[in-house]
Amino acid sequence: PFVNNRGSIGHPELCPRPCVYFANGLCQAGSQCDFCHLPHPKRAAHLDKRHRDLLKSLPYDQRVRIVLPILRQKALQLDASPETSRLLDAIGEPRVPPSRDAGPVGLQEPSFMAPMGPAEPISR
Repeated sequence: PFVNNRGSIGHPELCPRPCVYFANGLCQAGSQCDFCHLPHPKRAAHLDKRHRDLLKSLPYDQRVRIVLPILRQKALQLDASPETSRLLDAIGEPRVPPSRDAGPVGLQEPSFMAPMGPAEPISR
């Protein structure tokens, strides 16, 4: 593509983020602007820090109920492998404790996720 400023060099893979002023016709830096003046696809929405902290504070089973439908939708959009679907199914399966005294039946953090800590799989 035609590069009209230094911030657009390497567009779209290597350029910095889009110039918010250029999109509105208000960029005063012109060809010296360090941000890209070429069109970019809209960025996917991300949780802000407050929402990430709230999600991290929830018990594992509640996080799974919130995040698993989103992960399944993304996997479908990406045409993920059957192994990905099996993994998502395994994450959402209720875990039965070994004895009645072990606590209520419900979603519990799978052992393969324990070394990462409760927030790691969701915050990536």
